[in-house]
Formats: sequence, structure tokens, C-alpha cells
Amino acid sequence: MSRSRPSRSGKYADDADVTYEIEMPFESRDSRIHLREIEDGEVEVIIAQIPVPEKYNTDRNYPRQLEDNEDKIRANATAKWVLKDSARMLDKYEWNTSSRKSNNPNYYLRDVYFTCDIDELDEAVMRAKKFLTELEGKVLNHAREFDVELNEKPTDHFN
Repeated sequence: MSRSRPSRSGKYADDADVTYEIEMPFESRDSRIHLREIEDGEVEVIIAQIPVPEKYNTDRNYPRQLEDNEDKIRANATAKWVLKDSARMLDKYEWNTSSRKSNNPNYYLRDVYFTCDIDELDEAVMRAKKFLTELEGKVLNHAREFDVELNEKPTDHFN
């Protein structure tokens, strides 16, 4: 049996010096920005529980589903583009992604993380927050384009 593996935020959230919770009205859970000092003057920023476009990990979890299926290939490629395009505002920080691996064993994208100098931290947190807002909007558009039902949306509270 394959062993599960936590995402970066799963490993280090308890070690965070500061955590900001960011409301995500189109997601079933809120995102978080964790800050933890890793060396004198250097801080790791972990943008946790990010909105993820449907079909993001199809190529990793179910590669056979992509064989000869143009719609799934396009949905997977577009999902990858959504994240990369949203993260362009983080490019100065050499960002990475982190996934959680379940026992079945599927991968679930959870985090984007990077390090920065402490004197860049205020700007980095603002960029992280803007990234989340842009990503959530693009995930919503991706869901509409590929007929994906969202887990949560503001209108659910009125129906």
C-alpha cells in the first residue's frame, strides 16, 4: 500500500510564526498564508489550501484518461496554465508547488511556496494575496468553461 504524504503546509503550518486566513467565497475552505522564519533575515511564505482548477492532476493521477480524449487533455492543460498564469506575479520569488499524496495514491495540489528576504516580506504577502484572488477568479472561469460544478458559491446561501 502506498503511504500518504502531507503537503508543505501540512508539514510546516504548526511551525509558522504568523498565519493569515484568507476567505475564499467559491471554495469550501479558506486559504492561508503561513510565514515562517527559516534563517536570519529569510522567510518562507506558504500559500496554503489554494483554489485548484478541476483536472489539474489528471496527467499525474490518471494518465490513461488523457489518451485520445481531447476534452480531458485540454482541461488538464488549461488547469496547468491557470496556475502558472496566476502565479506570474510571484515569479521574482522562484515559487514552487506542493501536493498532498493520499493513500489511493492520488496527488492533490495544496500549496504554492517561496522564500524572500524579510525586507521584501510586506510586498510578498500582498503579492500572495493578489495571487489567491486572481487564481480563484481563473478557477471559476475554468469551471464554467469545462462544466464543473463548484463545491461552494455565494448564491448557495440564498437558494
